[in-house]
Amino acid sequence: MKETDITIQSLYARAAEDNWGEFRSGALRMVCERLGAQAAAWVTHSSSRMLGEYTVHPRNLAAEPEVLMTMDVEPDNPETELEDGAGNGREGLVLRHRHLQSGLLSTVAFWFANGKRPAEFDDAQRVVNHMVESAALALRLFIARDERLAHLGRASRGATALVDASGALYAASPNFRELVEEEFDASSLQKLPFTIPDDALSEDGLFSQGNLRFRSSRVGSLYMLHARQPQPLDSLSPREQQIARALGRGKTFKSVARQCGIAVSTVANHASRIYRKLGIYRREDLVELVRSPQGSLNGRDQQD
Repeated sequence: MKETDITIQSLYARAAEDNWGEFRSGALRMVCERLGAQAAAWVTHSSSRMLGEYTVHPRNLAAEPEVLMTMDVEPDNPETELEDGAGNGREGLVLRHRHLQSGLLSTVAFWFANGKRPAEFDDAQRVVNHMVESAALALRLFIARDERLAHLGRASRGATALVDASGALYAASPNFRELVEEEFDASSLQKLPFTIPDDALSEDGLFSQGNLRFRSSRVGSLYMLHARQPQPLDSLSPREQQIARALGRGKTFKSVARQCGIAVSTVANHASRIYRKLGIYRREDLVELVRSPQGSLNGRDQQD
């Protein structure tokens, strides 16, 4: 087996084993060693040229991702003179790969000692192509974790995507694609068919688009989105949801009051409003609602 094939095989094996957050740096280091490069920078972005993922090796390398994103890469002649962040020009190799079934692009720059740049580029391009695709695999496996949580009964999980601020999809679970494509009559989803609200980009939070409910959280320079259909407890305020879940799990007014730091009479008033909003009359109805898949939202499983 050729050394190139061994490297490619190792990349995919690593993608299946490593945590997504660790994979890129390890893969870039591996490819650097394979090509004999002293340093490398790898930027992944959407067609809007909004920065998505950025990785360097070694970690203290000072390179500008914006420069890489806008470089005119020549497939037949990728060799160039690159500044190393310290203002020094060194022999470089810049390779670009368009992700399969995606609107994403990855640009990878390598720095070499003088006279050490590889004479043949085909092998280097092939290794970089597979490095990029194995990273996409690692990301899909990361997203698939939510699919497994859904099968384990976490009703608020299983419809997850990782996007940039412009809404370009870096990875999405099948459930997420199905929900969004059906709601917005879209197909072959590569970008969200709506704009993420500014407040959801600036901090973790909940927002609605169409009939769907989304929860966002920042993951590096990207955003994790969880999507779901509307559920009965959505009509309650956050405090009412907290109390409804506690009562639905069998806690007494007194224990709920102690947990929330409020008076027992206040819990009773909340309970009356909860029953009225949900159109129920008995504690048994609330227990059934909270314990059903349609009612288990905004609770502990959303924070896992």
